[in-house]
This record gives sequence, structure tokens and C-alpha cells, in this order.
Amino acid sequence: MRKQLIKIFAGCPLAIVLLSGLSFSVSAQTVAFYFVAPRATIAAGFSATMDSLYCPIGYARTEITAANAAAFRSQAPPKILYVYNQLQAGTTLRNNVNLVLRNSAGSVVRVEYWLADDRTGLSSSPADTNQIFMKYTDHGRKYVWPAANNGPYPDGRRFDGWVMFGEHQLETDQSHRTGGMRAVDEVVLHETSHTQFTGPWSKWGAVSGNAITYGADGMHYFSISELLGDQEGALNEGLATFYGFIMNDSALQKLMTEFTSTGYRYFVEGRSVLAGSRELYTVAARRRTTLTDAEGHAQQYEGGGDITIFAYKWTDVPGFYLLFAESTSTAFFSIFRNQSYQNKDTALSMIRYTSTAMSPERRKRFLSYACNRIALKMEEYNNSAAGRADASRISSLFPFAVLDLVTHFGMTDAEFQADYRRNYADRDPRAFAEYFTRRAAIRALVQADINADPIRFDQALQSIINYCKQPANIL
Repeated sequence: MRKQLIKIFAGCPLAIVLLSGLSFSVSAQTVAFYFVAPRATIAAGFSATMDSLYCPIGYARTEITAANAAAFRSQAPPKILYVYNQLQAGTTLRNNVNLVLRNSAGSVVRVEYWLADDRTGLSSSPADTNQIFMKYTDHGRKYVWPAANNGPYPDGRRFDGWVMFGEHQLETDQSHRTGGMRAVDEVVLHETSHTQFTGPWSKWGAVSGNAITYGADGMHYFSISELLGDQEGALNEGLATFYGFIMNDSALQKLMTEFTSTGYRYFVEGRSVLAGSRELYTVAARRRTTLTDAEGHAQQYEGGGDITIFAYKWTDVPGFYLLFAESTSTAFFSIFRNQSYQNKDTALSMIRYTSTAMSPERRKRFLSYACNRIALKMEEYNNSAAGRADASRISSLFPFAVLDLVTHFGMTDAEFQADYRRNYADRDPRAFAEYFTRRAAIRALVQADINADPIRFDQALQSIINYCKQPANIL
């Protein structure tokens, strides 16, 4: 099992930082770039504009401006230079970033990208606390891990966001993942998404800088799916990966292929919030094992000791608990974007509407709430002149059925409805009540596919699409 994208560290022990400098504005958000490197590197090319604010011990920074961009390009290592170049106006990545930067509806007013040349490693001193980066250990040395966060802007109402990347991780890890350089685009878009969700992001908080929802190891895993400590953190991560996968279709296809597997591809960390949940603890087929990396090396806690995990097959995880896996949210949003309306931008606009509704409020970050927001927009569109003329029109029952499919129809009606109700939506779509009069019939269409080995996930999805495309079922 290989560590995948420890992507947000909102429980970080840093004090809220207010960052200086300007670059340019997009959708009412100012975007700025900082180059961070060993002090000697920055002094050699940027002595007039350098400082060490929020930098690791021995490092300094400079804001990248039109005046020094050429100097930055001449000194920057290849991967952070790639990120900088791909974030300039007119690129495909930048166009997608611009869309994501609208998700907070103006409450985030500034986003900064901190690009670190960390090839010589960072300080491992316990005193190195007043710095912005999240560190990780590779072969005994500390480097920058991709991460993002935000905090209050000086007016007390709006927010700054900041995103951090290091050359070492991008060069030795990220660019070697599924998709190659598209995986670098993916993580940039993913981290940018994290700047747009404001306020508390997990109900559990943090201990010694480690997010409780990520378990005692302070990490979370995607490809081999970890069940996190709350839905909110899993939704935040999964939605960000959905945006990232827009730039990395190879990684998305790999995820969707995993839904055909009957193997052990979900796990709960032995010291995590969910480890004592009776519904998970009593699954007879779960397996106790040790978390390992891609090379088979046992992973250990910072204080020592192997990380014990309990592994599960997809259909053995109680349906409700699949809502605690970030890959479930990624699959849900990806299926809706790619398999609903022929024009993917129509579907994406509904997901972005949902993202904006979730942005200021942790207690709205649930997939059942996403069904509410998306279905409302679908019904509005389907009954508009444009929607009635859209030959690809699909029923607002679809998001509810997709949520059921990615949780193998494993929730009871009462569980599904209770999860939906606890979000306190301001209004219900017609599809909510209607879905539960049809749910048994839709389940019957796909149950044999879910029970098959390998799982016939694509066939099950197509049966749901066909049902929701029938004119009589469109709301």
C-alpha cells in the first residue's frame, strides 16, 4: 500500500499567518507566487527582495514578480518551474484553477503558491516551528509535502489561502505516479481546491499537529482506500481529487477499474477513530495486517511500532462507512460529471454550485447533501428551455442512485434518509421523496452486477443511466 497525497493539513500547529505581496487577480482572488530556497540561493539572485518569513531554518523566500521572473526561471529546479509555468494565464491547468478559485464565492480573496527548492532537505530541528510547510521524511531526510490551508484575512471575515510544493516530492514521487506529469497537474488543482473550503474542516481537530481524522499516523491514503474519522474530511479530500482528476484521466480510470475488484482494498488504521466502531469491528471477513509501502516495507508510527490496519473488501464495508473514504466522493463526482449530461460543463457547473454551498460550512460536506444540491440544479435545468431541448437530459434521481451504487446499496432507507436529513438542507428536490419509492426497483436492476466476481460496475452504472434517461423518470 503506497502513501497517496497527504493533501491538506488544516490541523497544522502554525499560528494563522497573513502573507504579503501581490501578483494578479482572478475572479476577485489575488494570486501570488513565492520562491523558497536555501538562503544562499535566494541571496545570490534576489537579495533586494528576500526575507525569511515563515520559511524553514536556513531558507529564505522572494515573491516572484515580473521584475524577477527571468531570474527565477534561471534558478528554479525543473518541477517547481513546471508548476509555475503551468499556472500562468492561458494554460489548461490555469483555466481549471480559475474555475476552482470561484468555489468560495469571494470569501477567499487571496491564494499564494509557495514553491520550494528543498533538494538539500529541510531542518529536522524541533525548534523549526514558525514555518509554513508540511514536512515528510524520505530516506531519513525532511522534505516539503504538497499541502494547502487558509486562514482569516485582515478584515476578519474573508480568507487567505496558501498552497505549498517542494521539488523533491514532485521529482521523486508525484511525477512518477499514474499519469506522469498529469499527476503533477492533478496535485496542483487538488491543493488549490483545499484553499476554497473555509473554517473548521474536521469535527475532530488535531493533536500535536496531526489531524485526528487521519488516525495516529497523521496520514491518509487514497488508492488503497482508508476509512477516515469523519465524512467531512473524506468529502473535502475526495472532491479535491475529483477536480485534480479532470487533469489526470489515467488516474481516474485506474480508480474506476478498482470498483471491479473483489479484493481487500479498504482499510481502517488500528488506532483510528473508526477502529472501535462495532459495525466495522464485527465484520467477519476483515483481515488484520501491517501497512506497507509500494516496496513492501512496513510503515511505522513516528514514535516507533508498525502501523496495524484492518482490511476489507468493498462489499464487506457497511455502506454508511464507505462515506468515510475519500475515493467514494471522487468516484461520485467523477461519475456525475462524465456520465450525466453530454456537455460535461453542464454537469460541472452543478458540482461547482455544490462546492460553493459547502465552502463556508463543514456540516454541509456530506455526499447526501451533494445529492440535494445537484438534484435541485438538475430539476431547475431539466425544466428550463435549454434543458427541455437537451437530448441528453437525465433524471434528478441520478445522483441519489450514484451514491447508492458507490456504497453498493449498503445503507438501509433509514440510514440514507437520516444522513440526508442531518444536513438541514433549506429545501428538497422532488427526487428525494421520489427516489425512495423507486429505490428497491433500481437496486434490483444492479444487484447481480454488484454480486459478480469481478464486480460488473460499469454494467450496473449503465443500467442506472438507462433508467434515469427514460422520459417517464425525468423530474
